[in-house]
Amino acid sequence: MITPEFFDLEIYSVYKAISELIGEDAWKVVWRSGEILLNEIWEELGLEEVDVFEALRRLADYLKEAGYISEIRIKREGDVISYEMTEPVVARGAKRLIEEGLVPPHISTSLMFALLKRKGYVAEMIGEPEFLPDGRVVERWQLREM
Repeated sequence: MITPEFFDLEIYSVYKAISELIGEDAWKVVWRSGEILLNEIWEELGLEEVDVFEALRRLADYLKEAGYISEIRIKREGDVISYEMTEPVVARGAKRLIEEGLVPPHISTSLMFALLKRKGYVAEMIGEPEFLPDGRVVERWQLREM
């Protein structure tokens, strides 16, 4: 079994290399990787037949069961979504990449954004993720229908 510490370092290294080699185009890798992952699990999770918020819940459960995150909360308030992750395995590396001015992996975020897009929504991140001392990472997204 791979350790969370190794996975975090590996993802940090890969995204640092991508950012150094292709600069801001690294964002294309972030968003495309979410689309590819979504395609891989779409049928397995039965995402076609459910509404967008049930689909988000299923993705959240999938990420938790996979060991990517210990807890996850998605709350909608009007057209803003609050996305709270507890102890995502890539948090340390993602924080370092942001501090270095490089593109972070946003593994779960890119997956959620790909789902929203496929269900007819567009989401944009509001500011940077907030890394809290207790291990939570909080993002806020602006949501609108396409």
